[in-house]
Amino acid sequence: MRLRRQGKPITTVVFDLDDTLYDSYRQRVLPAHRYACRKMIAAGFPAKLARLLRARLKLFRQTHNLRTPDQRLCTRFGLSGVLARCLARLGRNAYFAYPVGRLRLFPDTRPILRRLHQRGVRLFIITAGRPALQRKKVRALGLDRSPYITRIFYAPIPSGQPGKQKELRRILRWPPRAGSGRRAKPDPGRILVVGDRPNREIQAANALGMISVRRLGGEFASYRPKSLREKARFTIRRLAEIFTLGLEFGSSS
Repeated sequence: MRLRRQGKPITTVVFDLDDTLYDSYRQRVLPAHRYACRKMIAAGFPAKLARLLRARLKLFRQTHNLRTPDQRLCTRFGLSGVLARCLARLGRNAYFAYPVGRLRLFPDTRPILRRLHQRGVRLFIITAGRPALQRKKVRALGLDRSPYITRIFYAPIPSGQPGKQKELRRILRWPPRAGSGRRAKPDPGRILVVGDRPNREIQAANALGMISVRRLGGEFASYRPKSLREKARFTIRRLAEIFTLGLEFGSSS
């Protein structure tokens, strides 16, 4: 059955990176937690790896805050004082220092980028985190060499959602293509934003009047939007599903 097309053609698509273009949860997050636990045990943490890892993941899932789980982990295991502070700092630092090795995009990522590019759609990536680390991920995935990507923006943490909204504003004002004539008024209704974090890229896109799409999966799959501002217009599980939403993709130039 042919889908009925909705609204104006989409001329720009903005992707989040982690758990949107590749499986960050399995390739990065879980191994990094395990790596941090091993470092803590080697420094004297009194627990077996499996038990410590379960406890760390449980505490992290409660708040998704990487600043405090190691402190609470020490408290849960009865540690205090200088030893607890040292182990907590070691665990947090180890998590962020987990080496970036080989990473793989989702199987449909490159075909989708190519398909959108061939339709004249401009493609951007906005990723939040430690810029040096995010750049390593981008290089490992080969996205820095992709002929389909117009530009990659790095929003440093702790800016998170405000940082992504700032970069989305830049994309909204992005210069027109050469030879496209007089620039039209920026139209957020022609920009599609795809990501997995309701409280970051989804909220930022909604605030600017862009079309938000949540990829449900990965580290934040269980996160429930806390308000309408965090609720995406569309929800998908695989990137290829953006072509089943009844949207038209193509340059207006």
